[in-house]
Amino acid sequence: MVAEESRLEALDFNQQGATLLKAGDIEGAKEKLDQAIELEPMLMNSYKNYGDLYMEEKDFAQAKSMYKKALLIEKSGELYFLLGNACFMADEAHEGLENYNMAISSGFDGEDMLYFMGMAYEHLNDNQMALRYYQKACNKNPSRPDFQVKKIAAQIQLSQMDAAEESVDKLLLTSPELYDAYHLKTHLLLQKGSLKEAVAFSKSASERFPDDAELMYDYANCAAISRDYELAAKLIGQAKQLQYYADAKREFLLLEAKIVAEQLDLEKAAACCKECIAMEEEGQWDGEARFLLMNLNLANKDYAGVLQNAEQLVAADQEDSFYFAALYYRAFSLKQLGREADAEKCYKEAVSLYRLITLKKPEAFEAYLYRAMCLKDIGEYDQALEILEFVSKISGDVAEVHTLRASILREMGKAAQAEEEMQKAYKIKPELEELYEASEKGDA
Repeated sequence: MVAEESRLEALDFNQQGATLLKAGDIEGAKEKLDQAIELEPMLMNSYKNYGDLYMEEKDFAQAKSMYKKALLIEKSGELYFLLGNACFMADEAHEGLENYNMAISSGFDGEDMLYFMGMAYEHLNDNQMALRYYQKACNKNPSRPDFQVKKIAAQIQLSQMDAAEESVDKLLLTSPELYDAYHLKTHLLLQKGSLKEAVAFSKSASERFPDDAELMYDYANCAAISRDYELAAKLIGQAKQLQYYADAKREFLLLEAKIVAEQLDLEKAAACCKECIAMEEEGQWDGEARFLLMNLNLANKDYAGVLQNAEQLVAADQEDSFYFAALYYRAFSLKQLGREADAEKCYKEAVSLYRLITLKKPEAFEAYLYRAMCLKDIGEYDQALEILEFVSKISGDVAEVHTLRASILREMGKAAQAEEEMQKAYKIKPELEELYEASEKGDA
């Protein structure tokens, strides 16, 4: 009888703790849950609620510990799901997926868990599995537009453009007030190269939802891509007056930087990039702004500035396109600054890192090109040409391969062959001819 009374009292304290947690009283909830555990250490819900409390506090390690204690007392699909969430939030996606699969084995297959499994696979860059679980979540609850948005994003990542377009058109019909659907549609049109259609669609979306800064950004971006810089600048000015401009301020600043850079106002472009970087909060990193600033430094032949931004991008070690570029330009800027020994060391380090990157990611086309550029700069012409030959076989006829090969051949004293390569590049990208001619005049 005493034991039963003690258990009932523990259940009462546990319930009070859960209620206080919902009310946002963390310390009060801890006190009640501690009392419940002291009275009845084998009450599963006390540890489960403590896990929920630590999730609220973003102490994911402690949340994991509490959910594991709950699972020692009672195995349940819901607990495995909660433990999976704690692992995922602690950046332990593999362990999270193990627990999600344990939940499924225990008969738990809630729509949110299937969705989180999709996110875990996306975090691991397994877009095929991510799409699989986003689709399962959509099948479980077709009325959740957020599930549909993630599914479409995965289809785009997998270059399933027809399927993505079909999905987004359905989403526009079923959720005509969902801003994300309009954004995805514009993105798809740009991916397809349907620029005029993208401009028209983004314009109509922005006019339909005139207070949405992100849709106005889409319209301004389309205008900029179509080289209507006057319209793009006008839209950026209008966006600054919107109530929710702050939510998209970074995107507008980067777009403005690109536009004014095209108009050769490099000082203003750099100021926009620096403002983006200044907006970073703790834990945030704006690689794109630093990459653009590095390129502006390069245009100004400010090699100290190039080096500063390149070193920051290398140190961040994000293994993205900005990192790939920074490895090369760190070495290049050192060479331009006359620091030959440091440059050679960085070139060789970059070659080694690019090799490791392509071993992990054979599809990392940019890493092969930058590796060839490094080899060219240190005079290893035959190795550079060999890499370019390989890239041609896996990527088809790419203009950048021809321009880089031309540069190598020119340094080898093979001017006629270099000119042949440039003509091949111009055939693929006619706009390059004007750019290279302007560059040569500038150098002269």
